[in-house]
Amino acid sequence: MRTLNGESTALVRPYLVTHERQEERAARQRWRRLSLVLAADFGVDLDTRDVHAVGVAAW
Repeated sequence: MRTLNGESTALVRPYLVTHERQEERAARQRWRRLSLVLAADFGVDLDTRDVHAVGVAAW
């Protein structure tokens, strides 16, 4: 009789993976909501781009 190698077999319950994905999605949603509140109520600029930046020509 052959024994199974426990390290090479992945035993992951599908409901556990689904739960973890839902938790990650909820955390991202909370972060987006917090960002919107900061932007709307306190005028915090969340844009990371520098709109007025001008590239300098390297000569």
